[in-house]
Amino acid sequence: MKHLLLTLALSLTAASLSLAADEKQPVTYEGKITGVVCVSCKEHVAGALKQRLPDIISVDVKPGETPEAEEKKLIIVAGGGGITKEAAIEALGTYAKNYTITSLSRKD
Repeated sequence: MKHLLLTLALSLTAASLSLAADEKQPVTYEGKITGVVCVSCKEHVAGALKQRLPDIISVDVKPGETPEAEEKKLIIVAGGGGITKEAAIEALGTYAKNYTITSLSRKD
């Protein structure tokens, strides 16, 4: 009986650890942002999002479809899901008057 309970307890522990590991898989979000014209702008956006959004691993702003494009590509990698465009805009705080996140969605 003790062996059966021990085996059951170990199995449940292993299953819960496996589920916890699955929840921590990085999630990538991609979107578009306007107003980012220099390295300093990029650092303002990245700093605000990292500071105010939960579990952010990285934030990057890349050139748009053409070098002259006003819209840049916004890439956010988070430790979990649940980041929305609205939450990202709110996380910009006072910077939201300078930078506009026009789209943001989870990349699967």
